[in-house]
Amino acid sequence: MENNQFNTNYTNAAAQQPQPQQMPAGYPYTYTQPVYSVPGNGYYYVPAQPPKKKMSTGLKVFFCVLACILVFGFGVMVSTMVKSASSSSKSEEPSSNASEEIDSLDENALKPGVDSGNNDLTIHFDTKQRKALTAAEIAAASDNTVLGISVYSTSGMLKGEASGIVAGINSKKTKTYIITCAHVVTDAEGRVFKVVDKTGKEYLAAVLGYDVSCDVAVLSVEKVGFKTARFGNSTQVKSGETVVAVGNPGGSEFFGTVTQGIVSATDRMLVSEENNISCIQHDAAINPGSSGGALFNVYGQVIGINYSKIAEQYYESMNFAVPSKTVVEKANQIIATGLKTKGAKIGVEYYVAASYFDENFKQYVIHSIDKSSDLYGKAEEGDFIIAVDGEKITDKYTVIKAMEGKGVGDTLTLTVAHKNEKTGEYDTKDVTVKLIEK
Repeated sequence: MENNQFNTNYTNAAAQQPQPQQMPAGYPYTYTQPVYSVPGNGYYYVPAQPPKKKMSTGLKVFFCVLACILVFGFGVMVSTMVKSASSSSKSEEPSSNASEEIDSLDENALKPGVDSGNNDLTIHFDTKQRKALTAAEIAAASDNTVLGISVYSTSGMLKGEASGIVAGINSKKTKTYIITCAHVVTDAEGRVFKVVDKTGKEYLAAVLGYDVSCDVAVLSVEKVGFKTARFGNSTQVKSGETVVAVGNPGGSEFFGTVTQGIVSATDRMLVSEENNISCIQHDAAINPGSSGGALFNVYGQVIGINYSKIAEQYYESMNFAVPSKTVVEKANQIIATGLKTKGAKIGVEYYVAASYFDENFKQYVIHSIDKSSDLYGKAEEGDFIIAVDGEKITDKYTVIKAMEGKGVGDTLTLTVAHKNEKTGEYDTKDVTVKLIEK
């Protein structure tokens, strides 16, 4: 029986033994040791580390706290790390003056933003036929559209930086919505988020909502005048197409960095213990701080938001973006409902094995069922799951793909095979299960 490793947290991937698989894995990004599996080959990757720089003793302590953040997500990158390179070994303590850390003397500057309501934007795909643009033209068009996001503690300490895309404004023209990655904002307690324009001016932002299962979040800021992005439909993207990435790798010091590449694949499933996302793979360079930045097609339309890369030795230019179809659908849901969720799961651990019923397909052998799962009492350990919503199991991603776009309370129909002890044959039945929160 095939017993592949799937969605399990590793500290040393090469040394791990096979474990039961989670269907699908839990989420969210929690800024802990990352795990991503490269499907089919057993290699694992993490986002790129920032370059090592000399820094003061006080900053070393500070950055140790941030180490797991930098390892796990592109959303958190401290710009002062780049600035601190120096041949001097002189020790300096970080300033305790909050006004030096945050460019504002407003008494509310260090208080987390609170959304004011009146959220009524619906994002639509740009269907207008447009001419192809050069990379320079796309970069110019993204001006004031791809912004920065600064993450502060409530004491005024800069904790990290990321990127965001202007989605539009509400009907009253009192606020702007910024799309970014969920892993930038889900550790929101005790954090202050600010949107940064190209001049470096910061605006207090509120976390409107997020869905960590697809790594999409929306911020709101009571400021208008930014340029709204045009979103293209990622389902029309093809391998080999030219793309341009715009974001802030390294933080605001490198605001609006532009890189160019091609689409390597349009439906690359990335699986970790924290998330399962069908991504656009491309080779336009992205780095820590690029999280939430835009991936444009040649027509200047956003076809994805950048969120991860393979950063292992011998790997180069394997970067990933959440497709715009997922981004737009989820952002609209967040704006309409204020959704804040870690995502949904069935609550089952399983093994993938060759099908007992058809050699051309696979099956899931149930290893355990959570008591909180809606499947509990409807199936047993050792039962087979041979289809989901009428689709036969073809690989370990079948159920994950079936769950795309589904949330807590939504349903799946699983075809379950149970061995009849009297006849020795397998009886099959369709079982409808409600998804539970991860």
